[in-house]
Amino acid sequence: MNRVIENFLSSHPYADKTKESYRRILAEIVNLPNLHTLDAAQLIQWINRPGWGNSQQSVALHCIKKFFAWKYGALHPALTARIKRIEPPPRRSLNPDQALQVLACFDTYTAAGARDQAIIAFGLDTGFRKTELCNILLPNVDFYNNTARALCKGGQWGIGAFTAETAYILQRWLNFRKPADGVENLFVGIYDGQAISSDGMGCIFKRLSKRLGFKISAHDLRSSFATLATLYGAPSRSLQVAGRWRSPEMVEHYTGNLQIEAVRPFLAMANLKKR
Repeated sequence: MNRVIENFLSSHPYADKTKESYRRILAEIVNLPNLHTLDAAQLIQWINRPGWGNSQQSVALHCIKKFFAWKYGALHPALTARIKRIEPPPRRSLNPDQALQVLACFDTYTAAGARDQAIIAFGLDTGFRKTELCNILLPNVDFYNNTARALCKGGQWGIGAFTAETAYILQRWLNFRKPADGVENLFVGIYDGQAISSDGMGCIFKRLSKRLGFKISAHDLRSSFATLATLYGAPSRSLQVAGRWRSPEMVEHYTGNLQIEAVRPFLAMANLKKR
């Protein structure tokens, strides 16, 4: 059955991360007896398991239904299964004061401090995802036009723009950067010079969160990019293009905290104390 799963995944243009997630889900469900007669109620019962939230259940249901349709055809009884999709809460993002606090917390006279500040500045300007920050190559960073190309979600190339301020911060990191032989990644390990893995990037942000006293992740930079740019007046269409989003709805999703931040100067207690 593993061969069948691999053939299914190879028949669809899924990203590697998606394939990895689908592979784990399918490896479990293929052990059930009589897959070809599994009905909608049985499938819902199977995905309604402890530890799986609504988001994971939705991913699993989509994956399994795709697999059943591919293997058994459009009349498989489980294809009528539906669950209510609960909208996720607004994505966490940095407000302007927090963004400045993060940028100021590094000792940029050290290699680690210069690199980590460069990751933050570059992520805030470009909105690249964690894996894109890990994988971006130095030859794809254009310091003349202050743009960078990265292989983005879905296997498509995307372009991000960055400021002269970020270019300066990146150049300071490049003075420390010592890549291992053949490594072209912009961000590399301080001691081994290897490309930073997704887990390695996660560790950088865990240490940063502990130092700052509030939680921050690499993906928060993407939502912060959208929220701060909108707060500073970026047109929604320009933001959609710059963030490489396919729809305006995705921009709204990533700027879910915007209204909260925008209303702060008008809150009652901020103005009553002035009287």
